[in-house]
Amino acid sequence: MEIQYMENARIFHLRAGEMSYAFGVDALGRLVHLYWGEALRHASSLEALVPVAKLACELPGVDANNACDFEVPTREPFDYGEPILWPRFASGERGLRLIYRTHRIERGHLTVVLADEYAHMEVEAHYKMWRDLPLLSRWLVIRNTGAEPVEMQAVKSAAWHLCAGHDYRLTHLSGNWGCEYTKNQLMLTQSRVVLQNSRLTCAAAQQVPFFAIDRNGEATETMGKVFFGVFHWSGDFEITVEQQFGKRVSVTGGIGTFDSNYAIQPGESFETPAFTGGYSTRGFERMSEILYDWQLDALMPRGCSSAKAHAVRPVIYNSWYPFEFNVSEENCMALIDRCAEIGVEMFVIDDGWMPGRVDASAGLGDWIADPKRFPHGLEFISDACHRKNLQFGLWVEPEMVNPDSDLYRAHPDWVIRIDGRPMTLQRNQLVLNLARDDVRDWIIDWLDDLIETCRLDYLKWDMNRYVSENGWPEAPAADKQSLSIRYTRNLLAIWRHLNERHPDVLFENCASGGGRADFGMVPYADRINRSDNADPVDVMVLHEGFSMLFPPKTAGGAGNIAPDVHHIHGRATPLPFRIHLGMTGSMSIGINLLTVSEEVLEALKEAIAEFKQLRPDLQDAYVYRIASARRHPYALFQYTRRDPKFFALFAFVHGMRCWDLPLPRFEMRGLIPDALYENEQGVRMTGEALMKIGIALSLKGDFDSVLQVWRAV
Repeated sequence: MEIQYMENARIFHLRAGEMSYAFGVDALGRLVHLYWGEALRHASSLEALVPVAKLACELPGVDANNACDFEVPTREPFDYGEPILWPRFASGERGLRLIYRTHRIERGHLTVVLADEYAHMEVEAHYKMWRDLPLLSRWLVIRNTGAEPVEMQAVKSAAWHLCAGHDYRLTHLSGNWGCEYTKNQLMLTQSRVVLQNSRLTCAAAQQVPFFAIDRNGEATETMGKVFFGVFHWSGDFEITVEQQFGKRVSVTGGIGTFDSNYAIQPGESFETPAFTGGYSTRGFERMSEILYDWQLDALMPRGCSSAKAHAVRPVIYNSWYPFEFNVSEENCMALIDRCAEIGVEMFVIDDGWMPGRVDASAGLGDWIADPKRFPHGLEFISDACHRKNLQFGLWVEPEMVNPDSDLYRAHPDWVIRIDGRPMTLQRNQLVLNLARDDVRDWIIDWLDDLIETCRLDYLKWDMNRYVSENGWPEAPAADKQSLSIRYTRNLLAIWRHLNERHPDVLFENCASGGGRADFGMVPYADRINRSDNADPVDVMVLHEGFSMLFPPKTAGGAGNIAPDVHHIHGRATPLPFRIHLGMTGSMSIGINLLTVSEEVLEALKEAIAEFKQLRPDLQDAYVYRIASARRHPYALFQYTRRDPKFFALFAFVHGMRCWDLPLPRFEMRGLIPDALYENEQGVRMTGEALMKIGIALSLKGDFDSVLQVWRAV
């Protein structure tokens, strides 16, 4: 990790791992992007870029070969690309002309100070490196040094530029409820492709705030140069991938601009969320390795001892699938005994524990236990769990309220709405206005009390609807369009508070499934609800997309070992198939343990015991996507411990046909070539043989699955 400043050439060079990033100060004092790509070992290599840095790009639109790419694009004269900052001043004038003033270099952190002397605005461009990972986090701090408010109509975080003249392919992940993380790939043309979400309460289900770009569409899982980025935000966002004439490709990203702006008052500043870019020299697989290392070693919640991110995740039993809203003290106590018998480590009560919460029409907002169904309170359940050496967890949905609730009757002004128009319901609920600080503080107060009173070891935060009326009647006129920004800021502030106040509680981020599978939540959530869809055939595809970005130990949900007939398709699947898929994530069980046979209970007990033995290795592993269910009737995931002295191969098949046979030998990846590996049957192969000759598998029909475990000897 190194930050260099070549004073004579006025060039900044940031190098980490296999990546270098460089920009300079041009003759007019503007920051001009120069290079993003494979690491440059010698400072002299940048000398070829000195003329570009010194060039005053007065008319870049005349000749594409003379075009400049600006580090902080603000619509400079004749630059018609997407700006990341677009202010509107009290006079009605718009735009900025930012000139270099100074910079400072701290360990792994560069800050460049820019200013517009006429507009009375100062901007700090921040560049943070992550040790030797080929990653660079960028964000801006915009400071109003004038005497009047400045309305920011676009306030994004960074622009990334690629070498001009090449053909590029974009990869992104999209979807909806139950079908998140769909992998899409398209060749870029002279156009703008906008990845965005404008539903206010989430970022990720329809478009994950992520992009990846490779040259000529040639990158594979294992080969090719891949530029990628993730945005650290859990609300409305925009990532614009733009190709201008001359095949000039740039990516701008930040807070969404739909019905959104923010007024910066005199003397105040606005800090944008980070937008992190990275670079892989070995295809999408290396991209995933980088993102895993980053999360496990730096981003994920650390807890009191800083070891929380590396601790194994407990095996969870969740009450939702067996009982839904019909949860009670009686059936919980019976389940606790069964959970302890089969080796479950945590018991979680999902939705349905509040007064009147017998269906989705009432109860949200009244966060006390229903005295009829829980006559001794939730503390009684918590104590029962702890006596059995089980941890105890609870489901909440803090952002929502039913009109049929004491909270709504007391505070009808707390919901997002437009006065004079009817409010639309979804799931019989309205959205609380987290942009209001009093709502934020109310949520913090009752959550703190709930966690401490019930001695919770785990909290599952859910969010089950989007905003349909972007209204805030009580806000001053200047703040009305800051609703989405202030909402997400306060949301993340609550999560930050919970982690600081309760550092060793496990928190699950659930948002109608994977609606907040984003890097804004990664520092605060120990589990991510991968999806509400636990149908095993769908999970074969869902897990492929999820594992591109997130370590599988975070892949949560109410029951990834779900009932034999899942509600989405009504498709029955055998227990061994569901168990193996459950082992690929943070294992949770949603089968009714009070009604299943002794044979099923024994199978679950054996599976949990096996998983506990494998779990330390599985949860500190890279995932290599050996075969995709998007292309084959089978999916293969190789979990290789990061050291890499262990690997497990999970294989799943559904819909095999005669012309899919014979299967190839499947070549493993990421092993030590000279090491000798042995599986549980005593078969030995070198890492070289495993990677170049491969493993033969027998898979057939529907719902067949295989788990092989290999260790270096």
